[in-house]
Amino acid sequence: MERKRNIADNRINHAGYQYGNAARKLAAAPEIRPYNPARREYEERKEQERRARRREIRRNNRVNLIYTTALVVCAAVVFFICYQYLNLQADIKANSETVINLQEQLDSLKAENNSYEAEINASIDYNEIYDTAVNELGMIYPNRNQVINYDSHESEYVKQFKDVK
Repeated sequence: MERKRNIADNRINHAGYQYGNAARKLAAAPEIRPYNPARREYEERKEQERRARRREIRRNNRVNLIYTTALVVCAAVVFFICYQYLNLQADIKANSETVINLQEQLDSLKAENNSYEAEINASIDYNEIYDTAVNELGMIYPNRNQVINYDSHESEYVKQFKDVK
């Protein structure tokens, strides 16, 4: 039993000892500096400079926030304008394709009308009309003094409201 006490006693006696090369100071008191007015003015000036730097940083951060916000707004406006421009380009392309299709339809309808007109003109027998007019209806060609010429530059037809004598 005595041996156990010795081991316990050794532990108690050597509890404050630190093994290794990184020993720390126990109960180190803070360093006390003597009063120095120049040092105090220096520290106050440093503190004022730190406050001024902090104010400057806060002001710069506000300016940066405003600049960043303006930049984001400008980028959004540019994006919107580009988007609208691309939409207009797509609409123009679609409309031009529609115009091309309508022009092709117009050309085909004109060709169809011309062919119908040619068929109609080919089916008219002018000799038969002349025979009917002269033989059945008793019509004759007018004399020169009975023909009145009328020149119109506005339209290609004339409306007759009254008998011409």
